[in-house]
Amino acid sequence: MRFEPLDTVEKLYIDFRDIHVVGKERSLNGTAQILEDMDAKNFQMSVHFQHDSKRNNQWRNMLNSIPMMDVCTAMRMFVRTYGNPTLRNGENTNLPFTAQQCPLEQGTYYVKNMLMNTDNWPDIMPIGGLRGTMRFYRHHKLVGGFRLSINAERQPL
Repeated sequence: MRFEPLDTVEKLYIDFRDIHVVGKERSLNGTAQILEDMDAKNFQMSVHFQHDSKRNNQWRNMLNSIPMMDVCTAMRMFVRTYGNPTLRNGENTNLPFTAQQCPLEQGTYYVKNMLMNTDNWPDIMPIGGLRGTMRFYRHHKLVGGFRLSINAERQPL
């Protein structure tokens, strides 16, 4: 697993620079800061997925990306589909987002020993390198985000 905060040209409104991959299990640990309430009127989000079947840095775009849309709708789509099994409030994060509330409130949020739970991912997800890039925008200008790369493997039955 590899976690990379994205650089911005504009003011940073969501900061992932203090999150790191640590330990033998390669879990995510650290804090993220939301520097202003992120509402649907002013903030947008997108998620872009790529696949590298041979793990040779030849990334190809995947069809299941989430185009730029208001942050509340995008978080509902993304968290409800992929994030709920991974983001366990009170256990490995204090992020109170349940995929229903908006705005995303200003504050400092931790992740602790967070591992990707892929139990609800569709069986058609490819194996090999998977990379997701989550970008946050304010009035369509990049204000924060991250790239997460993982190696997906099938577990023997």
